[in-house]
Amino acid sequence: MDVHGIAAMVGPIHGIAWLFGIVATWRDPNRTTGITVLAVIPGIGGMLALRALGRTDVHPPKPSTPADPADFAPHEGIHDDLAR
Repeated sequence: MDVHGIAAMVGPIHGIAWLFGIVATWRDPNRTTGITVLAVIPGIGGMLALRALGRTDVHPPKPSTPADPADFAPHEGIHDDLAR
């Protein structure tokens, strides 16, 4: 088994996968500065960044604008619906 041959084959594949992880992280709209820093760590950074990005989907950000008060106004005919 030629270790140098295996390293010559796996090294470029690993490098391309690392660069792909960085680019994918930078293109994600949910990324933060911390997630971007994680992505550039060689070896495991891409996996850590993907894991962190997966967590951002679970907890959506709170809206920055208040809710429309008209959404909470009483509607006409609400008691008619309850009587049926």
